[in-house]
Amino acid sequence: MKRFAAIFLCVILLFSLAACEQDEPSNANKSFQYHLAAEPETLDPQIAADESGIILIQALFEGLTRLDADGNAVPGVAESWTSNADFTQFTFQLREDAVWNDDDNTPVTADDFVYAFQRALDPATNSSTCSPMYCIQNARAVHAGELPVEQLGVSALDAHTLSVQLEYSCEDFPERTASAVFMPCHKDFFLTTGGRYGLERSTLLCNGPFAIDGAYGWEHGSYINLRRSSSYSGNSKPLPSDVKFSIGNKKVDVSDPVAALTDGTVDAIAMPSDLVEEAKEAGCTVTGFEDTTWGLCFNTQDEVMRNLNIRKAFTQAFSREKVLAHLPEGATAAENIIPPDTKLFGHDYRELAGGGAFYPLQDTAAAQYLAAGIQELGLEALPKVTILCPDDPDVKLMVNEMLTEWNTQFDDYFNMEPLSDNELASRVSSGNYQIAICSITPESSGPLAVLNLFRSDNPNNPAHLRSAGFDENLANAENQSGTEAAVSCAAMERYLNEQCIFYPLFYESHYFATAPGVTGIVFHPYGGGVDFINAGKDSL
Repeated sequence: MKRFAAIFLCVILLFSLAACEQDEPSNANKSFQYHLAAEPETLDPQIAADESGIILIQALFEGLTRLDADGNAVPGVAESWTSNADFTQFTFQLREDAVWNDDDNTPVTADDFVYAFQRALDPATNSSTCSPMYCIQNARAVHAGELPVEQLGVSALDAHTLSVQLEYSCEDFPERTASAVFMPCHKDFFLTTGGRYGLERSTLLCNGPFAIDGAYGWEHGSYINLRRSSSYSGNSKPLPSDVKFSIGNKKVDVSDPVAALTDGTVDAIAMPSDLVEEAKEAGCTVTGFEDTTWGLCFNTQDEVMRNLNIRKAFTQAFSREKVLAHLPEGATAAENIIPPDTKLFGHDYRELAGGGAFYPLQDTAAAQYLAAGIQELGLEALPKVTILCPDDPDVKLMVNEMLTEWNTQFDDYFNMEPLSDNELASRVSSGNYQIAICSITPESSGPLAVLNLFRSDNPNNPAHLRSAGFDENLANAENQSGTEAAVSCAAMERYLNEQCIFYPLFYESHYFATAPGVTGIVFHPYGGGVDFINAGKDSL
């Protein structure tokens, strides 16, 4: 009998193990390697703006929703949500088993989201990424310091019910809440960090599918290793056992990203446009997003470039055809500031707006514009002008075409200053330039996200434009829908071109690639990060 009982128990155990194996996907429990070009500036979701930081935050935190592969909102901390008929009020029902990744499994509550939203919009936080929150009632006034954070349109009805009142109709609000700035923040823990929240493992409290692996899981400038969180209770169990992020080239050589993918150094990586075809031929899966517009940007606060006629002179005095003959590899000519595949309320923005190319057309009046501008400014001659540009051979050829015409038509000498990407971004951001060929990439999808970059109070405004009329029209467009909103956006886009604020030149796509056999990694456009929760590896 004892022998029979032992055999019986063994059979039961074998069937149980077999059942577990059937429940567990064959490509689960794999380790993944991802390469970050730079150390994250911070892992504080309310202020992180760099790509490395956003990617890590998406793995370490979870917002009210997550985004699926098609960009649609699926349950995150919120297991469900409802809205009123005109999408101006949303109620989110939070999972009762959602917890923070601490020793006590502290519950994630509606108050954690209230505090996070208030903190993001508090002017003392100085967040540069909070503009997607402007749809919340009183958000702009709070961010401007005109109202206290307590008057923001967000409240906890109980521990697991969050109510959000919006300033205007915003049907895609659930999708917005998946972005980093909307992640929850535990107030008591945050206040203990002494201003170092998100800078070290010890000053970070997360609630996402992954956690930093032990006390030595983060070596600054070298790596951040994440493991699957044992306390995470979301709708989907994370498939990977761990995700290891290498940083820079200190310990991992990714100088040839295609080779790094095919030899197992990394499982996924950002891919330069000139290597996309090579990556595809090597069996890698490549995902791309045309989300960036490069153009000739004028500093409207510069003592010379603040004059419209001067700006017109520079945009009229070169051949667009000759300049665009030197497009960088993978780039396409830009007829508008807003990229062509932009959607508005689920529809093609350009079709709703009635089409049209909005870049200033040359009218051979450059010399007259220049003379008028010099007279208006009370100058005897045009001062020295320098154009900043990225240190890219094709872009420098584009600038050379401009300089040749400017020097000839204006009987003067102008020069270029090629800079690294970081130096160029810093100079444009600080306003230490006159003219620059620079890029704009919105923080979220839609034409309003692009136009918002030129709002007077936006710290990322590349032209440093200060226009009360533009701001007012933008605010009005945010309260409109359908064709009416599209037409308003097109009018503002046309204004930026007719006023020669930003002259569009070309669109750039950002690419990501995964190694052969790797599945389930989802890349999101507009700085939306990378989702590893369903990442797997098939047998080759």
